[in-house]
Amino acid sequence: MRLAHLENAFENLRESGYHKYPISSKTPEFKGYNCIAWAAGDDQKRWWPHKENPFLFFWPPHLQREKENQETLENFIRAFEWKGYRRGCINGKLEKGIEKIAIYTIAGIPKHAARQLESGRWTSKCGNSEDIQHETLLGVEGKIYGKAVYFMHRRRDGKPFWKERILGFFKRILGKVPIRFRLALHPADGGLMF
Repeated sequence: MRLAHLENAFENLRESGYHKYPISSKTPEFKGYNCIAWAAGDDQKRWWPHKENPFLFFWPPHLQREKENQETLENFIRAFEWKGYRRGCINGKLEKGIEKIAIYTIAGIPKHAARQLESGRWTSKCGNSEDIQHETLLGVEGKIYGKAVYFMHRRRDGKPFWKERILGFFKRILGKVPIRFRLALHPADGGLMF
């Protein structure tokens, strides 16, 4: 089903392929959430670090609120880290068992986020309009959302990546070592540091 109002807003959408996201029993009729919340897996509230209207938008409590059109990519990255996403993802290519998000910016200011589905398609909440599945990230790129510039990932099973497991193991081990021995392991002393 074509959505003319979205095709008019997003110049690449029709050409790249899309369809309306299927509504599940979990998705409420009142869609009081936005693209950042949808990408983070929250369909209950709007996410934005809006400083002037903090009661209208949720933002992780440990992160700073920012003035409109002065939002920083780093603040959005930290919000997605709070939901378990990790840095170090270099592209939006499908990887088995990995869920990715793409953050779109215009002149470095975040405007949108999309989440990759297990099929490799992407899902977006388009402003106050429908949730859609689009075949490529290009589908919603353009004058409204800008370009997908930053990618993050997490395991679909919720477990940490192997690197985090190994670092966590060594941190637990070093946490049990008396402080005088930990100092000897510091790189400045010619030792090892994890």
